[in-house]
Amino acid sequence: MVLLGLGLATAQVLIGGTRLLFSLPAYGLIALAAVLLVFLLRRAKADPDALCLLGTALFFGYMIGRALLSPAPYVARTDLYIMVGALLVYGVTATIFTDAKPRMILLGFLLLLGLVHVLVGAIQFRDGNNFMPIPFLQREDYGRRASGFYVCPNHLAGVLEVIAAFGVSMVCWSRIAVWGKLLIGYAAGVCYVGAILTGSRGGYLSIAASLLVFVVLSLMVLRGAGGALAWKITGASLVVLLLAGALLFFSIRKSSLLTERAGNIADTENVRFDLWGAAIEQWKLAPVLGTGAATYRYYGRQFRAERMQMDPFEVHNDYLQLLCEYGLVGAAGFLVFMGAHARAAWSDFRRLGPRRVAVAPRLLSNNLALQLGATCAMAAYVVHSVFDFNLHIPANALLLAFVFGIIANPGVRGGTKPAPPGKGLLGVRLAVVGLGLVMLAQCARLLPGEYYAEHARTSLRDERLGEAIVYAVRGLEWEPANPDLHAYLGRARLGLGYDMANPAARVSFYNAAIAAFEAARALAPQEQSFALTLGLLYDLLGRFAEGEAVLKIALQLDPKSEAVRQYYEAHLERQRNPPPVLPPPSGDAPAEPGN
Repeated sequence: MVLLGLGLATAQVLIGGTRLLFSLPAYGLIALAAVLLVFLLRRAKADPDALCLLGTALFFGYMIGRALLSPAPYVARTDLYIMVGALLVYGVTATIFTDAKPRMILLGFLLLLGLVHVLVGAIQFRDGNNFMPIPFLQREDYGRRASGFYVCPNHLAGVLEVIAAFGVSMVCWSRIAVWGKLLIGYAAGVCYVGAILTGSRGGYLSIAASLLVFVVLSLMVLRGAGGALAWKITGASLVVLLLAGALLFFSIRKSSLLTERAGNIADTENVRFDLWGAAIEQWKLAPVLGTGAATYRYYGRQFRAERMQMDPFEVHNDYLQLLCEYGLVGAAGFLVFMGAHARAAWSDFRRLGPRRVAVAPRLLSNNLALQLGATCAMAAYVVHSVFDFNLHIPANALLLAFVFGIIANPGVRGGTKPAPPGKGLLGVRLAVVGLGLVMLAQCARLLPGEYYAEHARTSLRDERLGEAIVYAVRGLEWEPANPDLHAYLGRARLGLGYDMANPAARVSFYNAAIAAFEAARALAPQEQSFALTLGLLYDLLGRFAEGEAVLKIALQLDPKSEAVRQYYEAHLERQRNPPPVLPPPSGDAPAEPGN
């Protein structure tokens, strides 16, 4: 429980784990938790749902295999380790971590972390700045929209909507003492307020969906308990909901930003429609198997609309991104996975809810509270995934794996005492241990290279070019297949070369930068920023024919980008009238990959 909780929290605090360096520590903690299953292999626990395990094995098996065969192996690495980490969380939760009490303790810890997220987000919302409590971490500039420890407000909404749903369910249906329910209810309410401060319209819709599911399922349970009690509890609940709704309504009205966000949910001019259209065009290229993990960042540029000038790194729709990158096979696997878990959620809800209360003297149940919370969290993500890419954020994907693990194994099966595991469950637990060992080894192998890559990136960002070269060279000793490291090295050499007064030294640095960018292009030939910078380098050396060739490749990779066209036109102008001194490369070069 401790290792699993620390792993989930570490990913959230380190900007959601959106850079591999910041997700590897979380994966390591979770992998260690999985390895410790070796001491619990024969522990008697309730059996997980067999169809859930089979659906998970089929879906994740294909996804991991497809990620390993991606034509963009380095950028696909993020998706690959998200899936392995999620599989570990799911395996631990579904096979060993099945008791209600420790699960609720872990959720209490996550609610406490949610309060910290909201505190940070409240400061960001109040001051309209990019405040982050950890100085070396930075978020994107979203103005007053709260993002907590995350880079993006939408991703904070994605975690708050899940833990708040569990909080509401535990308050209403668990056997926790009244004082505990008051604390949990307060924390859940604050998390909902924090989700509102994010200004995430997808978050608003997903919260509404999860609460609607909660109300409907709760009424079904109350109906099974008897008419008088059902009406009494329903009436009190409606009063609470109306008061909460009125409070939230007037809170939103006090902020012009939140009012504008909430009133503009059905925005037909949203750029997401352009992103979705590009994803559909990409899917047509390889409809069965998809174009490969993490390839939308390349094909999204090729199929972008003319008005879509932001770099389309993500689809902002988990379903369409799955379809275009993993094809119909991936989509079918997802439907099998979701269908198995939806069936299990419904079956266990009926058993723990309406059927139980019809014959049992006690209405409240910890297992029912967890099952209802997990079902509502799943409903929230079914909606939110239409509008965002939370499942490509390591912290949120790991949290949702915990949710599906609860659905796959609610912890009790008909009130019978758990029997020692059979050969099948024993094999599943051994597979989780083995996968944990592989993940631990990979974390240890990848961490040094990612550490130096991050230092090279930040040194380059802060114009410490000498340091950037040192870190990039050290990183390449550990990870020569990282195209970004080659690009960081090339950019640093380009900047130093421009500052050289000696023409021979300048040419030497430019040639060294060309070698670095050629190495980067060999590893990631579809990355247009590498071709653009190479075009600039060839122009600086007066090798305009070579610059022309590589810039035409950039135009093919991103034909509708206004910035690329302007870059090419500047090249033509330099070719016609070679200037004696070119403007500083830092103002002329394209943005570094990954930003």
